[in-house]
Amino acid sequence: MKFDPLTKDIYTDKDEFVKKMNCPYKMSWDKLEATNSTFRKCANCVHLIVDTEFLTDDDLLKIVRQNPDTCLKIDLKQHNIKIVSNGILEQK
Repeated sequence: MKFDPLTKDIYTDKDEFVKKMNCPYKMSWDKLEATNSTFRKCANCVHLIVDTEFLTDDDLLKIVRQNPDTCLKIDLKQHNIKIVSNGILEQK
């Protein structure tokens, strides 16, 4: 999974666009209603928020394709994320 923090775009490792991150509420993961360890629910917009830390690219694509309004939690330090800027991989 690749994430560009400047554009907020998420891509697969094969450069397939997944989603643009855009949350007007800027909710903290800890303040969301827990449904289980991977999913939470936002009280403001009632969208499902998915923790991407243990997802594969295929899992992520499946979730977003089933529900494009699904929100995603990304931690820039998680093991399955590569930080990119304008398509160039940055060093962690």
